[in-house]
Amino acid sequence: MSFAIPFIAAAAPYVAVGSSVLSAVGSIQHGKQQASMYRMQAQQAQLKASRDALQYEQQANSVLDRLLQNNATAAAKGFAGGVSGFSGSAKLIQERSSKVAGKDLGILQEGASSSLSFGQIQSGMLNEAASTAITGSYFDAIGKLGVAAVAYNQTFAGKATTPAPVEERILRNA
Repeated sequence: MSFAIPFIAAAAPYVAVGSSVLSAVGSIQHGKQQASMYRMQAQQAQLKASRDALQYEQQANSVLDRLLQNNATAAAKGFAGGVSGFSGSAKLIQERSSKVAGKDLGILQEGASSSLSFGQIQSGMLNEAASTAITGSYFDAIGKLGVAAVAYNQTFAGKATTPAPVEERILRNA
């Protein structure tokens, strides 16, 4: 067993440098995976915003359908009562229904617009996070490679070269 200790001691610097390099590669891969996740979330945010905007449009269509039904009902009651369905109280009911529906439509259009804007903002933030994840992973990898280079230099620099002999010179006063 004691014969393995010198081998392990000799291999340790190589293992340390190799693990630092592998760790740097892992950092880059991790950054790419995070970026991919953020980009997918950005797409999901855009799709959710589009779906929400579509729901607002569907609600707006329902408001218009109710408006048409209310106006048709008011006109039919007016004509059934023996007067014009487009004047008098029937017209007043139709005008009031149109004003309420107009306000509701404005609110729904604003909701759809806000939903799309929010989705674009959220998507932009997530795409920026993806870019930051990649950049950060490269900086992390560079740092780890720097540590590996220092470890390599400290371990192998003395073995590759022999230091020059130092000579002492005594200065004599002439």
